[in-house]
Amino acid sequence: MKSVSITPGKNNVGAYINDVNLNKLNNDLTGQIKDILNKYGVIFIKKQNLDPSAYQNFAKSIGQLVEYPRLKGLENFPYINVLERKPSDKSLAFGGSWLHQDTSYLEKDRPRYTMLMGIEIPVGQGNTIFSSGFNAYKNLPDKIKQKIKNAKGVFSSAGPISKTRLELEKRAGINSSKVLEAEHPIVQEVNGQKSLYVSPGHLIRIKNIDESENIKNFLIDHVNKEEFIFSYEWSKGDLVLWDNLSVMHKASEIKNCSRIMHRITIK
Repeated sequence: MKSVSITPGKNNVGAYINDVNLNKLNNDLTGQIKDILNKYGVIFIKKQNLDPSAYQNFAKSIGQLVEYPRLKGLENFPYINVLERKPSDKSLAFGGSWLHQDTSYLEKDRPRYTMLMGIEIPVGQGNTIFSSGFNAYKNLPDKIKQKIKNAKGVFSSAGPISKTRLELEKRAGINSSKVLEAEHPIVQEVNGQKSLYVSPGHLIRIKNIDESENIKNFLIDHVNKEEFIFSYEWSKGDLVLWDNLSVMHKASEIKNCSRIMHRITIK
């Protein structure tokens, strides 16, 4: 099989994989996709329109699927979670308002990858915003790199983004009052590259450094800089897959419209 072609995303955040059909998956294509994902952190594959079986089959080629208890599963496909936004919904979108890495508040078994496919897409709304931890780390001042090289962040499920999770749980009838916290290195080694791992929606403090509050605020401002950001505009059937160690994301605001996404979490 010939090499697939790619187009880097805006600000070199992620890469579009061009002219592939995931309904015709094979080991060579899967290997190339994994290599691109490892290099860029997030991949965009336009207008695949996979049925649930094909969608789940592709996810299994990337890694082990994980059930996500806070979201309902698709009938007969419990690993495919349905993210539905109705015109009447007034609350923030799930995962909105704060850049984050999924469930960074878990000590073990953090999901490595998250995948979304657009099922029903409103025109001109509902972009997903991505920030590259690779690019953010590369562009840190050397004195900050030195300062944070052994630093650990404390990540909490009660961090700033928890408002959207609590609203989701309330709608689903889930009462999860337990606060989860975990510590992870702020600098992660990912596929031979260094990535800044700060998950602004969950990070509550940084350990092992002086001026920790100032450094925390500096890093959160840093990953939110426009030069590290790409706002991805969805079309129906698009598939986006990202590595939670190297890419942060958030949902943009959606008002007075319907939007349905299918989400799979992968170890």
